[in-house]
Amino acid sequence: MTLPTVVNNTQNKQLETALKKAYSILGQVVQRVVLEDLGGVVDAANGKELSPYFVKYYKQGNLCNGSDTGNGCPNSGIGTGNFCTFMQKNYKTYNGKSNPACVGNDVISNTVDNTTIFFDAPNLAGSEGSATVGKILMAIDVNGWQKKPNRWGHDIFMFQITKNGKLLPMGAEGMSWPEEDYCSGTSSSVNNGYGCTVRALSDKDYFKNLPK
Repeated sequence: MTLPTVVNNTQNKQLETALKKAYSILGQVVQRVVLEDLGGVVDAANGKELSPYFVKYYKQGNLCNGSDTGNGCPNSGIGTGNFCTFMQKNYKTYNGKSNPACVGNDVISNTVDNTTIFFDAPNLAGSEGSATVGKILMAIDVNGWQKKPNRWGHDIFMFQITKNGKLLPMGAEGMSWPEEDYCSGTSSSVNNGYGCTVRALSDKDYFKNLPK
């Protein structure tokens, strides 16, 4: 194999390992939040409402709102609001054809193990509104927002938490973004890559076949 191929394969293997670790930790944190903080029932309206509970269980976790300028917050000094502009400028869809929509852009948490967690609050005015209302959605960039590739389905992955506290990898049938439509090598959808999580966790060859 040529050197670029070897480097690419190594990077993809690192992303696979990082996703499995992040998923395991997230699952443990969800259990603690649901049982210890919420009494077994998730009555929050969205992921943003849950964010203060999550940071308690991540070592040196912190919350970044749109106007924050410290703690490594990604839009430091850019002004108020959420992280929509930041995500559209710094992330790409699964196949790199589009800038992504704004899901998971309301509150961000950086953690000591170099992951970034994105918490969502639905916005009916946005193109993705109907798919987010009534859902508790969050995403994890497994190597942090500062490190590339910053592409959905490569290093950032979507999850949903049900009202009974179950953690679901996005992409399963019946979810807002099923993998057959939103983990595509050809789609120009701004949501392309949201549905890749379930495949990334179940297909042993997934990271070997990421689109360039």
